[in-house]
Amino acid sequence: MLLADDFFLIAHDDRDGKSRLSARAVELGLAGAMLGELVLEQRILVEGPRLRVINRDPPSDPLAHTNLATMVAELQHREVRTWLLFLGRTAVEAVGQRLARVGLVEQVQVRRLLRTETRWLPADVNLPAGRVVRLRRLLTGVEPMRVADTTLAGLAEATGLTGHVLWDRDPAGIRRLQQAITTLPPPLRDLILQVEQAVGDSVLSQRG
Repeated sequence: MLLADDFFLIAHDDRDGKSRLSARAVELGLAGAMLGELVLEQRILVEGPRLRVINRDPPSDPLAHTNLATMVAELQHREVRTWLLFLGRTAVEAVGQRLARVGLVEQVQVRRLLRTETRWLPADVNLPAGRVVRLRRLLTGVEPMRVADTTLAGLAEATGLTGHVLWDRDPAGIRRLQQAITTLPPPLRDLILQVEQAVGDSVLSQRG
């Protein structure tokens, strides 16, 4: 499963599709995950607060292809924060549609008091829970974690999802998570830091 797909499923309730985080945190986490997919595909490189395209060959995934093509067309924009905010505006819809195309979620409209809200319900309620259990097992076990899994765990930590994955705040799991993040390649560590800072700034702006 692709990085942003995993983050999407973990970030939404498996029963009613409600977000487990603030809307902005989900958007930034998904945007970071989509950038992470391009880093893992060796299409972009993140260096501190900036990024650059290093390979213009289109990825096989259509959404990643679209994201890369947009970045190639806007090479003057190199700030990671700029791309997090830009991709974040449509991230839920984009990743939700990608999951819907393969039958993993269904888009539904939920009527509220004065508005209608879009949610994405899993076709199988066991799928999101299974992705959470899988990540928890990796964080509390001893088997090596893949780079993509560690990046997912890092994005969960950066956005505030760790408490949902490690619901008992298992000390060993938290230590393993922190240690695993330090072993990531610098571009992915830098990306996670940028997401964490963006989420933190969004919290401060909402309070201000």
